[in-house]
Amino acid sequence: MLHHHRANTAPAQRSPLEGLWVLLVDGEAMLAHAGNDQMYLLGFKNAPKARKFVASQDVVAEPRMIVRANKDHILASARASKAVGILVDYDLVTQTYASTIDL
Repeated sequence: MLHHHRANTAPAQRSPLEGLWVLLVDGEAMLAHAGNDQMYLLGFKNAPKARKFVASQDVVAEPRMIVRANKDHILASARASKAVGILVDYDLVTQTYASTIDL
């Protein structure tokens, strides 16, 4: 009887950042200065929320999903700008957000 040894085919662990949408301004992810005097990357759970935020601003920004291929570049850029985390679904009017993710 032949036995086949199967390699572990579990999917690679996905980062909690993958699937979030960021706003690119001149190729760099948009950051916000929070009330605690810290910088945060703005992230959105979906494209409509990202577009709604852009529509409320006087800025030209391109929504872009964070995927494995661009995640390291976006994180490196945010860290270089001294960002400490991500504000998820930030609402400028109410100045609230759904959650935060540490970088």
